[in-house]
Formats: sequence, C-alpha cells, structure tokens
Amino acid sequence: MALMSCTKNYYYDYDCHSNNSSNTGDKSYTIKFNALVNKISASTRTSSATALQANRYVTVYTFQGHGDEVAETDYKTVQSGILTPVDGDLSLPVGTYDFYSLSIGNQDTYAAKVTDLETGIMEDLSNGLDYLTCVMENEAISGPTTMDLTFNHEASQVMVIIVSGSTTTTVDSIYSATISQPNSSACILDLFTGFISPSTSLASTPIAMAITDSLCQQILLPLRYSGSLTMDFLAYINGGSTPMSYTVAIPLVNGNLASGSSYEYKVEVTEDKVSIATASVNPWTEVNETGTPLTPTPN
Repeated sequence: MALMSCTKNYYYDYDCHSNNSSNTGDKSYTIKFNALVNKISASTRTSSATALQANRYVTVYTFQGHGDEVAETDYKTVQSGILTPVDGDLSLPVGTYDFYSLSIGNQDTYAAKVTDLETGIMEDLSNGLDYLTCVMENEAISGPTTMDLTFNHEASQVMVIIVSGSTTTTVDSIYSATISQPNSSACILDLFTGFISPSTSLASTPIAMAITDSLCQQILLPLRYSGSLTMDFLAYINGGSTPMSYTVAIPLVNGNLASGSSYEYKVEVTEDKVSIATASVNPWTEVNETGTPLTPTPN
C-alpha cells in the first residue's frame, strides 16, 4: 500500500515519492485536521470543547494496526483551531487508520517525540506543561477528509487566590510563590491510551507558580497522595515595603490531582495566620506562555 505523504514516515522521507515502485499507482487522499480542547468539570462530568489557541504545535502519529506506524506529521495552529502542516499535508490511501496526537497547551513548542513506537510509552515528563492528548481509532479514509482532533488535558491545574482575611489586613500584591510538585520520574505518558500515570510521591524541590494579581497557578502532573502540598509565598501587606513570608498546606481533594481537573483554593491572610477558606474543582482555565489566564480570574 502506498502512503503518498510529504511527511516523515517509514515509506517516505520528507518527499512525495514512493520508495517502492510497485505502489506508485495507488491513489491517496489529503487528510486535514482541526484542533479542539475539552474543558471538563469533574464535579458535573460535563465537557465542552474550544478551539486550540493559536501558535501551538501538534504531532500526529498515524498507524494502521497497533505498532505499525505509517506517518508522523507536525502541525502548527497559525490560527486558532486550524492545524497547518509544517512539512506538508498527510496523504493516505483508502483504508482504516488510528491517529494519536500530542500537544503542549501552554507553550509555543512541540511535545517531546515518542521514540518507542512499539509501546507508545513516553518518559521524562515535566511539571509545568499542559500535556494534551487525542486518541482516534478505527477511522475509515475513503477520500479527502478533514477531521476534528479533540484533545484532553492530561495534567492537573492548581489555582490559589490569596485574599485579605480581616478588615485590618490588606494584601497589596504577591511577590513570589512556590508549591510542592509531584515526582515526575514516576509518571509516564501512554500514546495509545492518551493517559498519564499519576505519581505517588513529591519531588524534593518545589516549583515556582505563575502570578497574576492575586492569583497563583501552576500545572502539575497527576498525583495520588495521602498528604498535602506545601505552598510558600511572599506578599506585601498593609503598605509595607518588605514582603512577608507565609506557608500554607494545600489539601488534595480526595487525595488526588486528577488529569483534566482544575483545583481552586482561596487562601485568607490575616495579621497572625494564613488559612484555606474554600476549595473546589472547576473546568480548566487556559493560560498563555507566561502563566497569565486567558479567561477572567476566578472570584
């Protein structure tokens, strides 16, 4: 079977000519993609999809049967939701295919490439990255096709809003913040399921949080852990010129940081203590490369 594609695959090396002359007469069809991202509320189990924001990169791995990769195609969202091929369109003959896609939702960069295409396992994951995965199997191709790739968030999101806890305390601004991070060496991403296995321990060092006004946030790998996260932050209080240092334990809802969930905490600061006021699970809040939320700051 000929795979007429200007992309990297086992039969073609970034050109549109078959290495097997007996297959050059087979007709192939151009496959195009749109990119959507699910926003899932763990509390209601409902979801809605929005367009993948512009300037994001996607790699689509095309298989015909498990373990039989036929193409690896790179794309960029030059405009929101529309995948533009970087090295040429994917073209496939009539047949049934499986498509596995990876992207990073909060950075203008590719996800690391999957090198073991027999197992589909990717290691060396990192906290701070919004891993997006899409699995579409048994897709019949019989002519030119445009497909919607609907991605899921596979990491977790922690959002902490720091507010005044008394009438005599004013939180002027947040200077810096760090939070415990899952041990990334315990996590793997499975290309064929799209899932990231959760860590069961914390790393020895915390990770810095992005700060927007009173909101501190970070994207963390999934975690299953019986303890809490430790958040340290410096804040300017009551017009002072030197930031005050605070530490607060961030409890895990049901002992988890679940894939696709955004955990929101409200932390109250008074003259003599800092405490958790509320905790909730919400739909994902999109952020840009600097960590600035692309949707309004939660109340």
